[in-house]
Amino acid sequence: MIRVFLVDDHPVVRAGVRYILERSGEVTVVGEAISGEEALDKLTKADSEADIAILDLSLPGIDGIACARRLKEVRPNLKLLALSMHEEAEYAERFLAAGGSGYLGKSSIEYELMDAVKALARGEHYVPQDLLYAMIQHRQEKPEPTPEVLTERERSVVRGIAMGMTYKQIAADLELSEKTVATYRERAASKLGLSSRAALTRWALEVGLLDGD
Repeated sequence: MIRVFLVDDHPVVRAGVRYILERSGEVTVVGEAISGEEALDKLTKADSEADIAILDLSLPGIDGIACARRLKEVRPNLKLLALSMHEEAEYAERFLAAGGSGYLGKSSIEYELMDAVKALARGEHYVPQDLLYAMIQHRQEKPEPTPEVLTERERSVVRGIAMGMTYKQIAADLELSEKTVATYRERAASKLGLSSRAALTRWALEVGLLDGD
């Protein structure tokens, strides 16, 4: 059985998704959460049984993309599937960059949900063909993000990361708390569509954020 955890603040949506999954006879829903904070609390515990977490993006508190990024840091083997009302390429790119393995619009729940879940359970990625095409087009048209898309604080944090500094060192240098540094890092990563330290470092070098050092 594929073990799935649902994260959505709408009870009707959760009930509908649960029904589709469990009527297949191949999936069991092992838990639910109505916010990003609750999902992080439940899914990062040692006794969490979930193989796949299905996340809405528009969650109260921590949004689905930030939640996905934190979950992958703690549970790298957990597969993440976005189930969102946002069916634009930009949202899908940001979720996948945060560590997601699949993206599905809510309008496709009835027809593609089980295909997506089974693909993730096999270790594959899943994006509907029309959205995949839109992502390719968007990537071809989208210019490389420049440092100006970030605030001064976000640039400073990314610069510190690219220099190999720890959160503690960056916090001391900028006279901020480590928690605030982590928040700036998440905001910058979300704006840039980059999730890992290596990706942020590469971007910083490419755009000249370290020039002069």
